[in-house]
Amino acid sequence: ANAQSSVTMYGRVDAGMDSPRSGGSSVNRLVSGGSAGSNLGFRGVEDLGGGLAAVFRLEMGINLDDGTLGQGGRAFGREASVGLSDARFGTLQMGRIPTPYYMVQSSVDAFVWEGAGGLLALTRNVSPTTQRQVLPMGVSARQDNAVNYVSPRWGGIEFRGQYSFGENSTTIGRGYGASARYQAGGFDLNAGFQRQEGPDDAAGKVSAMVVGGSYDARFAKFFLGMTVEKNSCATCTGAIARMPGASTSEFRLTNLGVRVPFGQFTAVAQFTRVNDRSDYTALTGNRDANWISLGGDYDLSKRTRLYFGVGQISNKNGSQYVLGTGTAQAPAMLVGSSSGSSRNIYMGVRHNF
Repeated sequence: ANAQSSVTMYGRVDAGMDSPRSGGSSVNRLVSGGSAGSNLGFRGVEDLGGGLAAVFRLEMGINLDDGTLGQGGRAFGREASVGLSDARFGTLQMGRIPTPYYMVQSSVDAFVWEGAGGLLALTRNVSPTTQRQVLPMGVSARQDNAVNYVSPRWGGIEFRGQYSFGENSTTIGRGYGASARYQAGGFDLNAGFQRQEGPDDAAGKVSAMVVGGSYDARFAKFFLGMTVEKNSCATCTGAIARMPGASTSEFRLTNLGVRVPFGQFTAVAQFTRVNDRSDYTALTGNRDANWISLGGDYDLSKRTRLYFGVGQISNKNGSQYVLGTGTAQAPAMLVGSSSGSSRNIYMGVRHNF
């Protein structure tokens, strides 16, 4: 630690309450990460001279409701990386690192993943006792064994590229992705993709892409995005499994949103069209849905925020979508309504340090 020019400890604590309801049943609960995942991290920089620096980041996720570690109990599940950064040539890192796709996906979301309006809140029944987040659907938010490059900003444009080693003699388990972001004159435009191979030769693959962005007109900030995730992995299980009854799961989400500031308060609204294009073998028509959300943020200070809102989704053709809150997916015992609506009311507090 003495060799570092600087080492910073930082973090975020986020907890709230929500009440997801569907099919005549509801659950009242306390959730962690209602607007953003709680975490504790350490980052360091050593100035090596000539614009070159050594950098590292160690960041752990924390479930604030019960005090356990996030990301499956990993010590530094959100990021564990080390690398070199140069003002002229960019930054090269190695370790467990967020994917380029994941880094730009929140930029097209008016709720920035918050509450029952953020795109991560969309949950789907895959069995009577199991819920699955639709985004990400098999595409990991972070990759192990990764080499990651971030360019300097050239004329408002920044590029990211990543390759994750499968650590075997074939393509099994490898992943790769890239993104581009343009920021200038109120515009924030983004595009990114990610692809991952399955756990064996016959497994198939999962892929995702996002395109969209926002425009800040000062009196309001407008958002438009389209996200496509596709999963043909036959042997993937758990959170990265494809939807039951389909040889290929495919979801297309198109969202249109706005953020309007009123001093310390910001009003948020978003409409999202969920287009399920999975090839179900025993279903005529796709399981689509319309999703509308209203919410608000109130900044008590630069580091402390109150947030609240409501989201409602109208299910079609047995789609059974349910809404969680931020990074907290809907409870497993809450079965989505096949053709009716599901809603979630939420409120919480977030503090950054």
